[in-house]
Amino acid sequence: MEFKKYEFNMLKLKLKNIIYIILYTLPNAVLSFGTLYIINNTIAGNPAFLQGYMWIVFFSVIIYSYLLNIIFQKKLNQYTYEILYETEKNIFKQILRTPLITLEKLGSHRFYTTIEDIRIFRSFSGIVTHTVNSLSMLILCLTYMFYISFYSALIVLGLIVVLAATFFFVIKSMTKKISILRKKNENYYSYVHDVVKGFKELKVDRNKRDNLLNKYLNPNRDESKELDYKINFISLSINLISQYGLYAVIGAILFLFPALNLISLAQVGPYVITLLFMSGPINNLINMQHMYSQYIVSNARIKKFLKDFANEDDKEDTLPTRDSKNNFDSVELKDICFNYTNNEAEDVFGIGPINLKINRGEVIFIIGGNGSGKSTFINILTGLYQPSSGNIILNDQSGVDYQLVKENLIAAIFTDNYLFSYNYDNYSLEQNEMYKELLAIMEMDNVVADDKDESARRAFSKGQSKRMSMIFSILENKPVLVLDEWAADQDPYFRKYFYENVLTKLKKEGKTIIAVTHDDAYFKHADRVLKFDYGKIVNEFTVKGGVLSAKNVRSNEVLSE
Repeated sequence: MEFKKYEFNMLKLKLKNIIYIILYTLPNAVLSFGTLYIINNTIAGNPAFLQGYMWIVFFSVIIYSYLLNIIFQKKLNQYTYEILYETEKNIFKQILRTPLITLEKLGSHRFYTTIEDIRIFRSFSGIVTHTVNSLSMLILCLTYMFYISFYSALIVLGLIVVLAATFFFVIKSMTKKISILRKKNENYYSYVHDVVKGFKELKVDRNKRDNLLNKYLNPNRDESKELDYKINFISLSINLISQYGLYAVIGAILFLFPALNLISLAQVGPYVITLLFMSGPINNLINMQHMYSQYIVSNARIKKFLKDFANEDDKEDTLPTRDSKNNFDSVELKDICFNYTNNEAEDVFGIGPINLKINRGEVIFIIGGNGSGKSTFINILTGLYQPSSGNIILNDQSGVDYQLVKENLIAAIFTDNYLFSYNYDNYSLEQNEMYKELLAIMEMDNVVADDKDESARRAFSKGQSKRMSMIFSILENKPVLVLDEWAADQDPYFRKYFYENVLTKLKKEGKTIIAVTHDDAYFKHADRVLKFDYGKIVNEFTVKGGVLSAKNVRSNEVLSE
């Protein structure tokens, strides 16, 4: 099943939805106008409207109009929420399919603000309903006013056109301000992320705390407050102008229009009542312009997010079935290169060419200084980065797409390991004998109270957290285990225990271990040690006789016994 690129445009209705709106608008407008028409003629004393049965007609019109609105609102709600929740699901799907390098460049904070943008559309169905009702009622009221007095209605229409033009320019101005405000909120979420992730560092360094607050967060909030205030004040001002402008027009109808012989005194009452009916739709349209500004900005931001995080090289969503760990014999990297680029597409760092073959059951240690390319190599091996050039060959078979099968081969524990809130794996922890055995092996049986999932997903120390990650990775039963500085957070006793006991046990079970490490005292437990520098494997040490010291590595010699 291929993953289809999801296109979002909440403001672009399908033809069937437009037809549906039209079919709703016409009868609803007639019913709404019928209410006004009955009221006007009853107040004017029209004998035909003073009959005893007229109250039945009046309430019937109201009930029919209500039922029509309920049906329309239900259908529009279904349409709105279908798009909303499908978009949320597709946003998650797209994020999870996004290459790591894209997420690193664009930042994870945009994910949070996009979810917020989506939720803004929760009120979309109600706004559309009010808009359709208001516009239809406004048109019919104007038609009725033209019927009563052509020139008076022309003046009122002119005022409405001027007001509408003002709204158009105001909305355009507000849209720009809202867009700037949303961008500032995006930056705000990055500060929130920094506080959550770097809380301990901020607590021990007053300068960092003060600079985060005074140079970044506080100015951001102050500028956002000013923008938010201006946006809402403009909206409020327009609303007040329309309200008091209505009073001025009513005054003109009461005193000016009769004096100019535009309408008779008998027509003043129906004209004022009609205008009062119009005031509701006009105020609705004015109040809703702020929401439409937000919709326009959010719609554009969601579309941009989907475009920026789109993966043009999407593979099939269904991975091949992994029968057992025995389907792995070797993986070979041939002339693998990878280049980091900046926003100007300029290469800033790269690794390669790398040529390496990893055989089943090997224990390989990766060493090297900071920036030597170790983590980049791990990201390529685990499929997080797509090589710029070169090939990865599985089991000496050409034509096998490594990106499709690597998830069935490799379990990985990264430096910044994370224990998920829930069990997203295909195994259960409850009554799992292997899980209980691993708890004992990793000396976590006295820490984890039982085999309930929630007991395994509480707050642990960093070292304990990595032990739990190790347990979960082994339970995945994949043939290759990648460890990025796993032992760095363990105490000296357990570090020694890991290299001399746990690693040996995994090797005997046929696991292939690729571990980034600086624990030179335990290099002898590897089959090979690969030294990275400047993005390349500069040396490869084969451990013979179980002895390899840090001194030997530095001097590029292998010590044999």
